[in-house]
Amino acid sequence: MLRLLVTPRWIGWTLVALAAVVVCGGMAYWQLLRAESPAGSLLNAGYAFQWPLFGLFFAALWWRMLRTEARALDEVRAEQEPAASLPHDAPVRDAPGDSPFGPRPAGVRPGGLDAGGAPAPGRARYNAALAELAAREQKETDPS
Repeated sequence: MLRLLVTPRWIGWTLVALAAVVVCGGMAYWQLLRAESPAGSLLNAGYAFQWPLFGLFFAALWWRMLRTEARALDEVRAEQEPAASLPHDAPVRDAPGDSPFGPRPAGVRPGGLDAGGAPAPGRARYNAALAELAAREQKETDPS
């Protein structure tokens, strides 16, 4: 997981999350000072309580993105290692736009963990309904 954090993209995401937490903490402190001032109100005290929650949200979002990316990388490595006996530092594919989190090992498909497989039954029904609507619209607009 440490290797995941050393990519330039993850360093950037970490700095953005850290800055968001610091800004939220500063805003909470500012609202607390406003609440204690003569012009302050209970609304300022509520905001002083609310800003740290926003900061916790940013920290939790960063942690969840990190764990999701690490889990996906571990699954790909587990699939590749027994079949090809690749070393731990398997060659990576760094295609821009594939992932905002950094390079992924070869074999990871863009689009999430279920990309490339058969769609779920609900998604298949939805796609079929969309195809039917598109065909019906095409037939209605076709001048022949």
